[in-house]
Amino acid sequence: MEEYLRRGTLAKTSFARVLAQIWREELTGALSVRGADGTKLFTFNGGFLVVGRASLPEKDFLKSLLTSGTADLISLAQAEEYAERRGVSVLRALLEIPLIDPGRLWPLLEEFVKEEAWSLFDREEGEFEFGPPLGPAGPALLRLCVPDLILEGGRRMRNEAVIGRELPPDGETVQSLSPDILDLLDLRPHERYLLGLLDSPLTLTELYDASVLGRGESRRALAVFLCLGLAGTRSPRPKTGRLPAEMSLADMDKLFGVFNAKCSYIFKYISKEIGPVALSVIGNSLEDVRGRLDPVFQDLQLKADGRIEVTSFLKTSMSIDGDESRRGLLRSMDEILVAEVLAVKRTLGSGHESALVKSLEKIGEIP
Repeated sequence: MEEYLRRGTLAKTSFARVLAQIWREELTGALSVRGADGTKLFTFNGGFLVVGRASLPEKDFLKSLLTSGTADLISLAQAEEYAERRGVSVLRALLEIPLIDPGRLWPLLEEFVKEEAWSLFDREEGEFEFGPPLGPAGPALLRLCVPDLILEGGRRMRNEAVIGRELPPDGETVQSLSPDILDLLDLRPHERYLLGLLDSPLTLTELYDASVLGRGESRRALAVFLCLGLAGTRSPRPKTGRLPAEMSLADMDKLFGVFNAKCSYIFKYISKEIGPVALSVIGNSLEDVRGRLDPVFQDLQLKADGRIEVTSFLKTSMSIDGDESRRGLLRSMDEILVAEVLAVKRTLGSGHESALVKSLEKIGEIP
């Protein structure tokens, strides 16, 4: 899991996106979200949201029973007193008094846990951190599918700022995808309709114009589709430059200058948003593609300013080894740039990706 998804602020990374990544990577651990109203804790096992005695905030659950009118204050006080006297959980006390029967208690518990999560979908203030489990895993009271949780949470979102950060610019092209997760979801008819519109790639503007749902509802649903991987963008691929007919050593110096200027720009761009952890994010993106690169790039090193370190021997070899070899090396440089731009997309969202690619196009090309 990328560092920016392990800890950060909801102002930069939405709660829905953090949940989606936990599910995608099938992670086990505890996610805490700290805000003005205190700390909310969520426990995961293999990507599923699980609830056990250790992770259930019993007092908050009792409060939800009171505010919903399920139980009165006197009955809840009796349940707490019973639990303390017998040394059992509050849940067991509710059943043994008895105040609530099991067939009703579990749906109430599930709704409480979901509401705790859904309350964070629109939030922009607060810090989150994902870490190891808090203790030995005991029997799970509940095991919830995270994609379903995200889908319903997205339907409830009303914060346009949060929704907007999940969306690329209106001129960006999006299309439907076919991930395995689609079979797990119970999409509503209007959501299937909107996803069906994306069977053919459309810009966001074209989608909003075509959709009978209107711009607001279409944006909300699309943000969830992108978060869950049901839809994706078709972004332009950044290029180092075109290949000259003949390449001298001076040409190679200029080519590497352009390439490293773009690498440095990408690093500075993401550093402004996430700080020192940017070097780790970019470094991980390079490791992901290293095996696909030309052999001479296998020992590449990422410098502190974001540039790729190469040897003078490499540049000399590129000037004498023939056109096909040079084309292979140029493709590797393009592969590196694409990987770094995708790292920006995963970290900051599609809007930043599109803006970055446009800026990269302005950085000098080989004449």
